[in-house]
Amino acid sequence: MLFRNPDAVLSGSRIWGPASTWRKERAAAYGIEPHELEEHYRRRNTLKVNTTPQDIAEAVLHFASETRSGKSTGNLLNVDGGVPAAYAR
Repeated sequence: MLFRNPDAVLSGSRIWGPASTWRKERAAAYGIEPHELEEHYRRRNTLKVNTTPQDIAEAVLHFASETRSGKSTGNLLNVDGGVPAAYAR
């Protein structure tokens, strides 16, 4: 079984689109404007990057590859740029 643990994938996601209230709700929770979310999520991670759908696809391909992860099981792969609050304890 493979687990991907993406965080704040804003581009290409309908959850953040104009028909959704999610962007406005998340922005309100952080006390920022909806257009500031990308920058907020980028600043809060260790690598100071935005997570893209391509990043998630690369993680899926890693686990789908027998040569890359053939001996890996039950893993959780965080694809989030390093969110300290999500680090394993």
